[in-house]
Formats: sequence, C-alpha cells, structure tokens
Amino acid sequence: MSNPILYGFTKKDLEYTIELVVKRLRKTELISDTVLDTQEDRLTQKEAAKFLGKTEQCLIQWRKKKLIPFYKIAGSVFYSKKELLDCARKNQKLVTPVRK
Repeated sequence: MSNPILYGFTKKDLEYTIELVVKRLRKTELISDTVLDTQEDRLTQKEAAKFLGKTEQCLIQWRKKKLIPFYKIAGSVFYSKKELLDCARKNQKLVTPVRK
C-alpha cells in the first residue's frame, strides 16, 4: 500500500496554477489548424491584441519592428487571424503568457 504525499498548497496557489494551465491550453488551441472565412479572419487591433493575449501597444511595437503582418485600409489597421496564427507557429515567443 502506498503512502500518499500531501503538499501544502493554498487555495490561491491552486487557482493560480489552474489559471496558468487553462491559459496554456487555450494558446495551443489557437494554434490548431482552422478554416476561416474572410470576415472571421479580419481582426481590429483591439481584437488582435486580445486574440494573442497582448496589449495593443505591444502589437504596435511588433508592427513597427515588422514582426507581425498587418494591413492598413483607409487609415485603420487590420490583422489576418490566419496570418497571426502562422506567425505564432513560427515564433512561439509571440504567444507565451506574460508573467504578472
């Protein structure tokens, strides 16, 4: 008969750990192959930031450094969800969770 090993984790520790696991699972789901129609594929800057789990300012910096593809239509910036996914597959650093 084995002896169970008990660790002293608080409820807050467990909630934080579960939150991290869920975030990582969501990131891997975002990278899965999906078929997108044109309307679903287009993201505003705000939507793209939320999609990648980053700030809008971060996307602006990446855009200036030409790290991510984007389109400018009538002065507004748009992103392709498919192209962001492709970019994230090639550069995992773009989708790693930010530590708080």
